[in-house]
Amino acid sequence: MKYQVIARKFRPQTFEEVVGQSPIVQTLQNAIEMDRAGHAYLFCGPRGVGKTTTARLLAKALNCAKGPTATPCNECPSCQEVSVGRSIDVLEIDAASNTGVDSIRELRENARYAPSRDRHKIFVIDEIHMLSTSAFNALLKILEEPPSHVAFIMATTERHKLPATILSRCQQFVFRTISPSEIQEHLKSIAEREGIKLSDGALNYVVKAAEGSMRDAQSLLDQIIAFGGQEISDDEVRDVLGFIPADILDRSTEALIARDSKALIEIVEIVVDQGLNLQQFVREFLSRIRDLLLAKLGIAEKILGAPEERERIAAQAEEFSEQDLIRFFDMLLRLENDLRWTSEPRFHLEVGCIKLAKVAQLRDIEDVIRELKGGEGPSTEPTRKTTNRPRPALEPKAPTRRAVEPPKSAPKPDIPPPKIRPANDSVRPPTPLPTPAPTPPEQPTVPESPKPAPVKQPAVKPPAEPPKKLSLKDRFRQRWKKSPKPPHCIWNGSRLSARKRNDSSSRCRTKSLPRQWTVPNTKRYSRRRRANCLEKKFLYHI
Repeated sequence: MKYQVIARKFRPQTFEEVVGQSPIVQTLQNAIEMDRAGHAYLFCGPRGVGKTTTARLLAKALNCAKGPTATPCNECPSCQEVSVGRSIDVLEIDAASNTGVDSIRELRENARYAPSRDRHKIFVIDEIHMLSTSAFNALLKILEEPPSHVAFIMATTERHKLPATILSRCQQFVFRTISPSEIQEHLKSIAEREGIKLSDGALNYVVKAAEGSMRDAQSLLDQIIAFGGQEISDDEVRDVLGFIPADILDRSTEALIARDSKALIEIVEIVVDQGLNLQQFVREFLSRIRDLLLAKLGIAEKILGAPEERERIAAQAEEFSEQDLIRFFDMLLRLENDLRWTSEPRFHLEVGCIKLAKVAQLRDIEDVIRELKGGEGPSTEPTRKTTNRPRPALEPKAPTRRAVEPPKSAPKPDIPPPKIRPANDSVRPPTPLPTPAPTPPEQPTVPESPKPAPVKQPAVKPPAEPPKKLSLKDRFRQRWKKSPKPPHCIWNGSRLSARKRNDSSSRCRTKSLPRQWTVPNTKRYSRRRRANCLEKKFLYHI
């Protein structure tokens, strides 16, 4: 096509034009100037941040006619061919299309030959994480010890999929996402060079949608220019990219300040009537809560937007506390996640907005604990008065031992004390004899009846076990033991053999029996038939 998109038209042609990757650019420039360029580089990072562009710039710097130099001239045939992708010594390989080991074998064969014209033969392998395991293994040797004229520059968005053996053989450079301010400044310069009038609000919408990717931002800018022409308004950019209007977000914030559930429900109805995405509304409302929290913390300069918008957000942030904003952020984060799986997103969003309006009725647990302890702040709920009287300390008691009681004996009869005779008594009266206690009459003993002798039960014999089924070999062994043993016949485990004495020597030799005496070992004979056949021949021989 005749028209060239902005992403290709404004691709950086020198290291100084690369946006947002200054540490990597400085490292590569110093390595080239000090003649310490490596033979294998790995560029990893998210999409659209300059990995392939930096790889081409490095190839230019190594093969430039005035180099190796950190500032390619872009005038020699080598630089011009690398810029358009037609260089015969700089080969760009798409690993997503060449994933097999055969492609790596072809690369190894090609690397053996010297470059056709330039100083180095450079292989730029994009999306290298798509290679197969066998392809990675085939690449190890040449990646570790390539020829002196070969250099590898690899790029990937998923570094974790590469084997550790590949990572250890490369110099790794991690590209970061580009900051919103850098993307905005670069887009503004492109718009000026193209003669496009864009406001800061329109650029803010593009930067938010890009999410740190310069290529995405340039593609969106190209789309907006095709929609609006030379003069583009904020509303046109918002309609093209599907963003929520700013007045809806302002009304939502005011309703949240007033704790008006009805107003929030009406805002949800407006969003549905205009055909806007409910998840996008929650995401942008979440971003607004984040801006309010930054303004509450005193760092409003971090908010992306016009100065008037920052002042308006700072004024709204004074109506909230930090705890309320954190609660709002947490509730909206959960709500955005729940909307992905619910079958009725509108109902779910309406209930979530009502919960946001009722957050003001919640109280901090620290305030409740302080009121219960009798601190500051009046208590809204009646509390029961309690007296905190100190309890008397208990004195420690000495350990007591348990008294050991004497063993109880039989009760002794009461014996009256002896009477003492006075001194003037000459005659001692006789002491009365104790009367014996009456004995109870003996009861007649009844003879016990003899117990019947126990009846012996007949022993029950266990059921006889079924005879054990013997194998064919065991049956032959039993018959062999019972049969007479002729000296000329032996059993060698599989067939019968005849043994006879040699007259010329004392040794014994074994001679197999004729074939008709052996057992047929073919599949057409059943197992039982072969057993019967062997048994008959064995008995016949004996």
